[in-house]
Amino acid sequence: MPPDTRKRIAAGRLRGFVERALVAVGVPWVDATIVADCLLMANLSGVDSHGVVLLSHYVQRIQNGTINPEPNVSHQHPAPSLALLDGDDGLGHVVTFGACTEAMAMARETGIGMVAIRNSSHFGMTGFYIYRLVQQGFIGMAMTDTDAFLIPFGGRQPFFGTNPLAIGFPTRGIPIILDMATTSVPYGKIALAKAEGLPIPPDWGLDAAGNPTTDPNAVAGLHPIAGPKGSGLAMVIDIFCSVLTGLAWGPHINKMYEQIDEPRRIGHLIMAIDAQRLMPIEAFTQRLDEMLQAFHDVPPAEGHQQVYYPGELEGLRRRERSVKGIPIDAGLEAELEDLGDRLGVAF
Repeated sequence: MPPDTRKRIAAGRLRGFVERALVAVGVPWVDATIVADCLLMANLSGVDSHGVVLLSHYVQRIQNGTINPEPNVSHQHPAPSLALLDGDDGLGHVVTFGACTEAMAMARETGIGMVAIRNSSHFGMTGFYIYRLVQQGFIGMAMTDTDAFLIPFGGRQPFFGTNPLAIGFPTRGIPIILDMATTSVPYGKIALAKAEGLPIPPDWGLDAAGNPTTDPNAVAGLHPIAGPKGSGLAMVIDIFCSVLTGLAWGPHINKMYEQIDEPRRIGHLIMAIDAQRLMPIEAFTQRLDEMLQAFHDVPPAEGHQQVYYPGELEGLRRRERSVKGIPIDAGLEAELEDLGDRLGVAF
């Protein structure tokens, strides 16, 4: 793999810019820090498709009124371990951060807490919320619906979204966090390629005629992972996040980039499990540590240095990028500078 020659920018500088830009369009400072933490964690983890590349989009939606910068979030508690949260079209990061707090509070009381979320918006990197849960000693699960981009197995047009799922466990080191879309790639990678003006591999997506394309602007649909398995998993996530919350499902969900003048009104699901109800957390993490040590002893295949567990590479990238800075493409840097000029915020 060729070396990354992109300019590197300190994480603190990017975080500060995101915070100031959001405050400039009416987001309360505390909420702006949550969004900034989410975007920067994505960049630090190497998941650049869910990082600061999304900032201009969020600002545009706040300015056109399709994201509420100061939502009146409401809660219902139909059962001790179950809550329904209405996000009032707020920033998905802020709404879901609050849902994590609620899920952990219920889990401390009953051993498990599940929060269904309705009327939210794009919430960034799914693993961000799992990282917060596992840092507090909980086993976590998060999922969200998205607008239709997955072409179901055996079909010819998109029906479900990329519908990501993340599951995590606390460890003594880098936490285990499985964070995956149900498509072969998340749509964010397509959006990043658009922003950077770069082609994409031909196996990422299909054009409107159903043919493979290397043009990110021509992508009309994405393949499900593992054929019918990914297609079925996307359906299950849509049921949890769309049907169960009373929201639009599948092709009826507002399109993030095409229906820019309508609120997203999408759904998420957060679950926290108190592992200590089953065994002391020290015993649990010790057993996981033994598993991971044995896992690392698996001989690597040709062309690989080591077998990595879910979330490990992202954790290693966070350490590296925290020191060396975050690589930013010239096109994205220009976009952020232009955004700063328009908002009167120095980049």
